Amino acid sequence: MRSTIALLLCGFLGTALAEESLAPEALLPLAEGQDAFTPAAAFGKGVFLVAWQSGNLEEGDLRKEIKYAGDIVACRVDAAGKVLDAKPFSVCAAKDLQERPRLAFGAGVFLVVWQDLRNEKDWDVYGARVTPEGEVLDTAGFLIAGSKHNQALPQVVWDGKNFLVVWQDARSGNRYEIYGARVSPEGKVRDPEGSLLVTEKAPVSRFGPVVASAANDGKSLLFWLGSHNNFARKPLAGSHFVQDGKAADQPTYETPPISNTEKKAPGGQYGQFPMSLAAGPKGYLGTWTTSIFLGRGAALNDAHAALFKQDGQLDRTFLLTGKGDKEPPRIRNPQAAWDGTGFIAAWDMGGNARPPAEKVFLTRISSDGQPGDMLHVSGAAENPAIRPTVASNGTGVTLIAYEKHPEKGDMPIQIGYRILKGK
Repeated sequence: MRSTIALLLCGFLGTALAEESLAPEALLPLAEGQDAFTPAAAFGKGVFLVAWQSGNLEEGDLRKEIKYAGDIVACRVDAAGKVLDAKPFSVCAAKDLQERPRLAFGAGVFLVVWQDLRNEKDWDVYGARVTPEGEVLDTAGFLIAGSKHNQALPQVVWDGKNFLVVWQDARSGNRYEIYGARVSPEGKVRDPEGSLLVTEKAPVSRFGPVVASAANDGKSLLFWLGSHNNFARKPLAGSHFVQDGKAADQPTYETPPISNTEKKAPGGQYGQFPMSLAAGPKGYLGTWTTSIFLGRGAALNDAHAALFKQDGQLDRTFLLTGKGDKEPPRIRNPQAAWDGTGFIAAWDMGGNARPPAEKVFLTRISSDGQPGDMLHVSGAAENPAIRPTVASNGTGVTLIAYEKHPEKGDMPIQIGYRILKGK
């Protein structure tokens, strides 16, 4: 299945979303004709920066040897929807594979982070700073986490003092733990060995961290998943505050291993990955995937999202899609951002069409956790759309980027965007 990245800039004043408010989808330039995957976006100093993985495999006979060649590239779009770069610029073009970029803006600069395979044996976390003018300040990228075994799935947020980068870390050799490191706006890694944020003695792994900051004083909320490393593989989830790079001793929220009577525990059924976390003035919105099937079981599907209070305590859980007449649809790859008056959440999900029609949807959620109607953003049976990401300028303009599959298999993955403006 092939994929295109598309962008959507949107602003809202109320909870209703109108299809007629969407501008037609347009295309962004390709990066040397390479396919594009897993977009991420952030807003700062009047521009959205969108980064993605460009390419995946080197040319050659895959029957003989598989060689990877994926780079991180980026493109800027202004708040009016104008593309500011004639072609995407390279953020990192190191050897082998760089993938799954994430980014944040703070102190006048963007920090892009990704998982990197340049050592040819396991994942490390690298980063690079990019100015709003499109200048890459760290052209080869700099190492953030490079201990033994995998350091992977990084996330990043600006906490008012530094960038906080978090990731899942296998340096213990028998389980994943959550580590983090602060990075200054000047590109200095303040915690070169990483700080252990969440762990527990085996057989428990913690993985898939997401992070958001509602303050400007070095404080962030960390939301994570977990699993018992035994035959039962009972899942769990929880959250910790992180202050100046150190996690609080006690979680603000933590599930016990899920049972059939604990249906709405956020993130805790069969490791509902990926998740997202967004910060608003009254609390945090967490969202997670429910379209996960394991053996004869499946993730519980009576909640896709949770609202956390300012103190990190769970407030309520709810469905992003509404209950509908029958079983609510399962969602994948949810992401969210605060737009100034509410949360904007986007996700992808399949349909009953044959072939499946994978589509991206979005909704607006009030500060007290009340979702509005769903709006179809992109995707159809002939060119599905998946893996959205969300960024906002905080004053009503929100960008949603997503992969979009082309109609024909010999077409390159492209980048498009749409604009949605409020009244």
